[in-house]
This record gives sequence, C-alpha cells and structure tokens, in this order.
Amino acid sequence: MPRQVDHDERRHELAAAAARVIARSGVAGATMREVAAEAGWTTGALTHHFHDKRALLRFTLEASLEGRWARRQRRRAMTPDEALRSTLVDALPTDDASLLHWTVTVAFCAQASGDPELAVTQRDAYREFRHEVTSLVTSCGRAHGEGATREAERLIALLDGVALQALFDPATWPAERQIAVIDDALRR
Repeated sequence: MPRQVDHDERRHELAAAAARVIARSGVAGATMREVAAEAGWTTGALTHHFHDKRALLRFTLEASLEGRWARRQRRRAMTPDEALRSTLVDALPTDDASLLHWTVTVAFCAQASGDPELAVTQRDAYREFRHEVTSLVTSCGRAHGEGATREAERLIALLDGVALQALFDPATWPAERQIAVIDDALRR
C-alpha cells in the first residue's frame, strides 16, 4: 500500500528548502529548480505544491514567521517580565534556526520594497510583533497606553539593530553579547 502524503507537511519541507536556498543565494537565486534540487525533488513535484515561485516565496515567508510565533506557547507559564525578555531574546539570531529566519527576513525585506503583497505581509508581521511586545510591556507595568507602544518600539528598534549587526558581523556580536544588550535595555 502506498504511503499517504501529507500535503501540508510537504509544503513546509519545500519552504524549509527554499529558506536554505534564499540564505545561500538570495531571493533571486531561489529558482524553482534550485529549491527542488535542495529538497531532493523534481521541479514537477515542486510545482504540484506551488504553482509558481511567487506562491513558494510567500509560503516560505509565512512559514518562517509561523516558526517564530510558535514559540509563544511556552511563554504562557512565565511571569510578564520573563515573557518580555524571552520574546526579545528569542527574536535575536542566536542559533541556527533564528539565524536562518533573520537571513530570510532580510532577503524578503529587500524583495518587499518592490512587491506590495510581500510588503503587506512584512508590515503585518511587524504590527503583530509590536502588539505582542506592547502587551508584555503593559503587563510588566513598564508603561501604559501610548507609553507602552513607544517602549515596545524602542525595544524592537534596538533588537533589530543588534540582530542586523549580528547577522553581518557574528564575530563581534556573538549570542552572549546580543542577549546582554537586551538585558541592559530591560534594566532601564
């Protein structure tokens, strides 16, 4: 009896392969042929799951974001202060999975500048993250209302700056230094 194929599982496998190709070669280098080869599939098998490169790219970005959002579940048992720190630290490129996410995110940010559909996906992801951090800032009692939003934006801007530097200068910005900068910001 032939094995039953899980369509969603296959799509996620292909998105993971696309993310690896994007990390190596950028969005332009992520051709259907290259992604299929990375996944060990034929191009025809890939097009069975994604009708074109655009659909594959959009799903790859969404899958990368889903992976980040899935970490929220474990924060529910934490205190608000622990959850805020964990949210910020988890967003840094401190391990292979988060480094891949950041590499894909930066590639898609560049692509989104000329692609309104990807720009909306990026915008919505940032809005969601800002909302989450703002809620945690409020829960911690660090600030309320507009002040909480401004504090969340400050923390996210710091996080983005550290992450970009770590992405392009990992020797200067190892995980410990990235986390220390976040911890210092949270002590203020």
